[in-house]
Amino acid sequence: MRNLIIGFIAFLYFSTATYAQVTKEMEPSWLDDIHYSKSDIDIDDVSQGTHTLLYDTQINVPQQTVFYRVTTKVTDNVGIQNASTINISYDPSYQKLKFHKIHIIRNTEIIDKLNISNIEVMRRELNAESHLYDGALSAVMNISDVRTDDIIDYSYSIIGFNPIHKNIYSTNFFLNDFKSIGKIHVTLLSKNKLNHKAFNTSAKPVISKVNNLNKYEWEASNTKKIEFEDDIPGWKLMYETVFVSEFNSWKEVVDWGLDIYKIDEKVDTELQAKIDEINAAYETNGEKIKATLNFVQNEIRYLGLENGIGSYKPFSPNQVFKQRFGDCKDKSLLMVNMLSKMGIEAYPMFVNTYLKQTIKDLLPSPKIFDHCVVKVIDGSERWYDPTITNQGGYYDSTHFPDYAHGLVLKKGNDSFDDIKLYSENKIETFEEYTIDSIGKGARLKVVTIYHGGEADNMRNYYKSNSINSIQKEYEKFYSNYYYNVSSLKAPQFEDKLNLNTFKIYEEYKLDSIWQPMAEKTDHISATFIPSSLLNSLYLPNNDKRNSELAIVYPITREHQIKIKLPTDWGIKNEKLFVTSPGFYYEWKVDYDRKEKTINLNYYLKTLKDHITQDEFRIYNQDAKKVDQTTAYMIYIPKNFSNMASISNGSNILFDGIVAIAKLLFIIGIIITIVLLIFWYTQRKKAK
Repeated sequence: MRNLIIGFIAFLYFSTATYAQVTKEMEPSWLDDIHYSKSDIDIDDVSQGTHTLLYDTQINVPQQTVFYRVTTKVTDNVGIQNASTINISYDPSYQKLKFHKIHIIRNTEIIDKLNISNIEVMRRELNAESHLYDGALSAVMNISDVRTDDIIDYSYSIIGFNPIHKNIYSTNFFLNDFKSIGKIHVTLLSKNKLNHKAFNTSAKPVISKVNNLNKYEWEASNTKKIEFEDDIPGWKLMYETVFVSEFNSWKEVVDWGLDIYKIDEKVDTELQAKIDEINAAYETNGEKIKATLNFVQNEIRYLGLENGIGSYKPFSPNQVFKQRFGDCKDKSLLMVNMLSKMGIEAYPMFVNTYLKQTIKDLLPSPKIFDHCVVKVIDGSERWYDPTITNQGGYYDSTHFPDYAHGLVLKKGNDSFDDIKLYSENKIETFEEYTIDSIGKGARLKVVTIYHGGEADNMRNYYKSNSINSIQKEYEKFYSNYYYNVSSLKAPQFEDKLNLNTFKIYEEYKLDSIWQPMAEKTDHISATFIPSSLLNSLYLPNNDKRNSELAIVYPITREHQIKIKLPTDWGIKNEKLFVTSPGFYYEWKVDYDRKEKTINLNYYLKTLKDHITQDEFRIYNQDAKKVDQTTAYMIYIPKNFSNMASISNGSNILFDGIVAIAKLLFIIGIIITIVLLIFWYTQRKKAK
C-alpha cells in the first residue's frame, strides 16, 4: 500500500511538473510579423491533402527562445487527419513549451482552439529499440471540427538551450522540404556575430541591427519539393541547408569537448583492479588494447540516457564500470581511461556515421556529431568502436566502420583524422550441386567464410539466435530459388576469433531445381545464382542521374559454384573482366568434361563508396554486364534428356550427337564426291 501511495505521488508530481512546463502565453514582443499568401499554392505540387502556406522560425539567442509558426491549408479531406494533430517535442530537463495560438481560419471567421487542458503530454522515446532514452516529451493536441478548405494557424515557443553548450550557439535549418511550401522564413537575433554557410542554395541573409542585436534573416517563397533518387549517399546534403555557428574553428570544438570529457575523480579500487588484471595478464600493448576493447564492448552493455546534458556529457568511468552500461561516449571514455592508466596513448574521437566526407565542409559545431569512438596511438594509429560487440581479430586487424573522418579530443588538435580502412569485409562462398538426374532434384553443400566486419556480424547473429531458428531461416532463403528445400543437418560453424573468420557448413536436399521455361514452353531449365553478390551493386533503371550513387563499400565477394552433372554435357568456357568506376568484377565458366562438372567463379570488389554523375553512364553499362552473368542457366527439352544447353541463350548439342552429326556430314560429303565422280565418268563414256 505504501508503494502504491509513493507511486501515485510520483505520478502526480510528474503530471504537475509536466503541465507546468506547457503553458499558454502571448507571442513575444520581439517577433517580426510575417505574412503568407493564400494564393501561393501550386495545386499540382500538393500531396496528402495539405499545403503549408507558412513555416516561420524566429530565434532569440540571448533569451534562449525559439519561436515557431505553422500555417497549413487543408485542400482535401485526406489531409484532415494530419492537419488536425499538433505534436511538439521538447526536453523537460531544460526546456519549457509555451503555446501562443491555435486557430482555425474558415473563410473570414477565426475560431480559437487553444485550450491548454486539451493538450496531452506523453513520453516519446523513439529510439528505445536502440537502447537510447532521451527523456523527451511530446505535447499532443487533436483539434476538433477541422474541415476541407480550413486553414490551421498555430504558434508556440520552446524556451531553454542545453546548458552543456555553455552559451555558444549553433544550429542548422532548411529552406525547402519534401513538399512545396508557400513561404519559409528564418530570423536569428544574436549578440555575437554568427558564421553562416549555405548548401544547395545561393540564398544569403539580410543582415541588420535591432536593439543592439545582430539580426540575420532568410526567406524562401514558393519552394519546390525535393525529387529524391534511389540510393543517394547518406553524406549528400539534399535540402537547401543553412548552417550557423558561433564556433570559429574545430579547435574550439575540441576545447569544448575536452572540458566536458574531463575526468575529475580518481580511479576507484574496483576499476583499478580490472586495469591491473589486464595489465598483468598480457605482455604487449597490442594484447592489452584488444583485451580492454573486448571488456568494454562485451561486458559493458549499451544503454544511453540522453536527456539534457546527458546527450553530450559522458558519465564518469567509475560510474560506467559500476553500473556496467553506457552509450558510445560513456564506453569510449572508459576505454580511454583504462588504456591511459596502462601507459597507452588513447583519445575519444567524434564522428558522424552518415555525413562522412561532407563533415569537413560544415561549420564547426559539436551538434553535427552523432557518435563517439576511440583513437589509440601505439607506434601506429588505430581506431576502435566500443559499441560493437563480439569483434574478432588482433588489435591491428579489428574491423572499424567506414566513418571517413573523426575529430580527436586531443589538446591543440584543430583538424580531422582521415580514417584508414583495414578491413575488406570479404565473404567467400563455395556451393556444390550434385544433380541426381535431369528434371529432378539435387544435393547442395555450402561452405561460407566470413572475414572482418562480416565475421563480426555473423558471429553476433549466431550468438543471438538458436541453431533451429537459423536452420529454418536458411531453408527459407534457398526456398526462394528451389522447390521443397530441406536441411540434411543443422548448420555447423567454426569461429576463429583471432583471425576473425567465421566459417559455416550447410547441406540440403532440393526436391527439384528445374522449372518450365516461359520463353521455351517445351523446355525446362535450372538456374544457379551467386547469392553473396546479390544487392552488392545497384542496378540503375535509367541512363541519367542527377546526384551521386551510393554503393556498398568496402566489400569483397568471392563465390564459386560447382555443378556436378549426371552426364557429359557440351558447355563452352567463358570469361568476363570488368574494371569500372567503383568496382572490379570477374566471371569465369570452366567445364571439366572428364569430371562432368561446371565450375562458375565470381569475384567482386568495390573500390569506393559512391559513383559520381560523370561516372554514372559507364557504371551503368558495366553493372548491366555484371547482371547478365550472375544468373547461370542450363536448359533442355522436356522429352529429350540427352541434350543440354548453356546459359545466356547460347545453345550447344550433346557431344555424342554433335559427333554423330559431324560423322554423317563427312559421310555425306564422301558420297557426294563419289556420285560426282561416277556422274563425270559416265558422261565422258557417253561422249
